[in-house]
Amino acid sequence: MKFSQMYLMANNKTPISQESWLEFEKHILFKTYRKKEFLVSPGQYSDKVSFLISGYARNYSTSSSGREFTKTFRGPGSMVAPYAEILSGVKVKYVIQAIEDIECVEFSYSAFRAHMDKYHEWERLGRLIAEENFLEKEKREYMLLHMDIEQKYQEFLTDFKDYAQNIPQYQIASYLGVSAESLNRFLKKNS
Repeated sequence: MKFSQMYLMANNKTPISQESWLEFEKHILFKTYRKKEFLVSPGQYSDKVSFLISGYARNYSTSSSGREFTKTFRGPGSMVAPYAEILSGVKVKYVIQAIEDIECVEFSYSAFRAHMDKYHEWERLGRLIAEENFLEKEKREYMLLHMDIEQKYQEFLTDFKDYAQNIPQYQIASYLGVSAESLNRFLKKNS
């Protein structure tokens, strides 16, 4: 088994047979990205899912005025993909960029979907991943709509505790929905 870390992650969510996993491994490629390199760029179609082994990425968009809006961060052991665009068959709206050098494995969502169609265990895995993404999205929306900067920052530290220190402050501010200056004032006041 070449991609045992990814298999263990999947198997921890729901039992996956080694036979079906070995069949799926044929669709997986090892890939590296340098700091600031794009895993996915807006304006293109993408069917790619990346499972991070090392390094950190962020998913963000840029307004016409140049302001960045960070949707989420991902670190080792997590997956990143333009999921809504893949499901809708539309061009990607967000950038997925390496915050630092990344090692990952990639596969196409169409290969994953074919496995979901063929194996019940894979369908269950897909549902569990979709449920996790839905809950994360709900939590994020609540944070943006109902929390003050202190609560947002504490939530950020909780959610990204393993790698919060690796994320530049201006990116944290864009994730929290505040200006970099506001975050800086808050951090100085509370240090």
